[in-house]
Amino acid sequence: MRGIDSNVIVYALNSDLAEHEPCKELLERIAVAKEIVGIPSIVFMESYHALVYKYKFLPTEVQRRLIAILDSENVIIYNISTSTILYAFEIANQYKIGGRDSLIAASMLENNVKEIYSHDADFDKVMDIKRIDPTIETSH
Repeated sequence: MRGIDSNVIVYALNSDLAEHEPCKELLERIAVAKEIVGIPSIVFMESYHALVYKYKFLPTEVQRRLIAILDSENVIIYNISTSTILYAFEIANQYKIGGRDSLIAASMLENNVKEIYSHDADFDKVMDIKRIDPTIETSH
């Protein structure tokens, strides 16, 4: 199983972005059960924030689309606990990555997920996670 970073969801839901098509195709594969993924709960709020405040989508439209992903049988949601936050502090300090990315990494590793779909190279710094960029053919 692999995780998904918020940038993949943002690209998939915003057809104005160059990265849209391959990320949309990934979500479509998940929708038809060709793949099951795990998504840390913070990813949904990070995606909401980017789509509403950066890209100016209607909040109700973003909410509707994110709920469709949340409700998918092929998506497992990872909740954030106190232990996840404490682990994220360790990851942030060890790998010198930001708080949200360290929280996503901690959530995934707590759930034994070692691969993430992401366009964010910061995940390359985390030794126990392999980043797969759906916008390019090769993986990192």
